[in-house]
Amino acid sequence: APDFAARVALVHSRFSTNTFPSWDRAQPMRFVAHNGEINTLDGNLAHLRAREATLASARFGPALADALPLADGADLSDTGVLDRVVELLALDGWPLDKALARLV
Repeated sequence: APDFAARVALVHSRFSTNTFPSWDRAQPMRFVAHNGEINTLDGNLAHLRAREATLASARFGPALADALPLADGADLSDTGVLDRVVELLALDGWPLDKALARLV
């Protein structure tokens, strides 16, 4: 498909529903807008935390450690955690569609 540019942005604001509501957990996020709950949150967080020690990036090098931990369940909603991981992959050079597909 040909490249295109759009001058439209989607903004979705609401409180998270699976954590205690607060404005710092409200959307919009920076990379992801997600309207729903991620039902496997605990398993996904455990999987992510278990692999943080083995994360590596040629782009970030040792500075990658400054981005960890990626998931702090006490401070972020499910979408906030997803957004943070998508942001890291995008900043590491992953095309957005590939980063999202990897996380499915």
